[in-house]
Amino acid sequence: MVLCAGLFLIGLDVTVLNVALPLIQHELRPTPQGLLWIADAYTLALAGTVLAAGTWSDRHGRRRAFHLGLTLCGAASLSGALSSAPGQLITARLVMGLGAALLMPSTLSLITVVFPQERARRRAIAVWTLVAALGALAGPPVGGLLIEHFSWRAGFWINLPVVVIALAGSWRWLPEARRTRRGPACRAGLTAATAALLTLVWSIIEAPARGWSDPVVVGGFILAIALLAVAAWSQTRTTTPILPMSVLRDARFTASASALACMFFALFGSLLLLTLYLQTYLGYSPARTGLHLLPLAAALGTGAGLSLLLTPRLGDRFPVTTGMLLTAAGFGFLIHTGPGSGYAPVLGFQLVTGLGAGLAAAPATEAVIAAIPPGHAGTGAAVNDLVREVGGALGIAVLGTLLTSAPGHFLTGLHHAAWTAAATALTAAAIALRWLPSTPAGGGEDRDIVPRRPDQTAPRHSRTRT
Repeated sequence: MVLCAGLFLIGLDVTVLNVALPLIQHELRPTPQGLLWIADAYTLALAGTVLAAGTWSDRHGRRRAFHLGLTLCGAASLSGALSSAPGQLITARLVMGLGAALLMPSTLSLITVVFPQERARRRAIAVWTLVAALGALAGPPVGGLLIEHFSWRAGFWINLPVVVIALAGSWRWLPEARRTRRGPACRAGLTAATAALLTLVWSIIEAPARGWSDPVVVGGFILAIALLAVAAWSQTRTTTPILPMSVLRDARFTASASALACMFFALFGSLLLLTLYLQTYLGYSPARTGLHLLPLAAALGTGAGLSLLLTPRLGDRFPVTTGMLLTAAGFGFLIHTGPGSGYAPVLGFQLVTGLGAGLAAAPATEAVIAAIPPGHAGTGAAVNDLVREVGGALGIAVLGTLLTSAPGHFLTGLHHAAWTAAATALTAAAIALRWLPSTPAGGGEDRDIVPRRPDQTAPRHSRTRT
């Protein structure tokens, strides 16, 4: 429950402020570019630094990273609630993103410590994926209700009790865990990778506003590719890579990570499509929009429950492939949306796509984590979080651009975006069908970490450098 509280906070902060942007614009008077960064600064900091944060947690302790992330989120939430200028609010969102970058991989990697047995770990990861999705889905209805009854600042105040409860519970119940061998990961590679990710996410965020062919955006993508090449080259010339090269050659790892990226491209992008359809086309209020997106949460939960029944018997391939086929099929409702369709296609989409995404997300996530050596669990969890965030940011940017590609013809743009999302989901299904195992994978206990109860001090040998 402690890990779920921290994870729910991360998901909530991604979306809770989106419905408040008109009120923030009215009160603080940011420029159009400033308003964009109030919304996107959190995602930039989270996706850009999560790999470095996960590596730090492996070396210095995953519970310590969890505490530091909560503290940063709490302090930044307080600053955001008291903001009187756009710059202060953007800074608060950036710091919240840094805190989330520490929180998100630590929650997932600590699951491997708290639940070392495969069956229990699989259930815990299914809950983890569901809570992560529920946090993001709760943002619009929670934000809408807070705006209607209080103000946009309540979107920050609501974080503080969650932070306090999670901190208190973590001191009592969470063990510490870190690598027994504490040599630092390749600093040159990690620096280049972090710079590449920040540049990549910045370019993705800027592309819809500036245009995908804008020289600054194109230059950003080229620079990100060059920095990623430098990071990859450095990993072949060091004895302490960010991740063992054997992991990157593991088909189960790369296929699962690729499928997750495609899944979140479609899923996060679809949330933007649904929100704009309900608010702009049907005229729903923010609170009503949020409430009409709740069936997606129920479908995700049902799919996650089914994955627990199917994966131990059938392996990763069947639930991930079937789930992504259902996700693609759900976009058919949006593709066939007409002028008088109303809410019906949105409901159909949520039930089918939510069931599919819930079915696929947990086994794909568990496959990523199972492929990582226990001593690199924080970094592996960060990779899992990274592909989700980058895939989601790209989905929002690409599908948002397609939605507005036909001015004055909203439904035409919606159809183009839905076709693209469906094709991406089908790509994920093809990847899973080709490379994921069709038989259940065995699992063991962590052996390369030093777990401790909260009341224990670190053993001497865990501090020995190699």
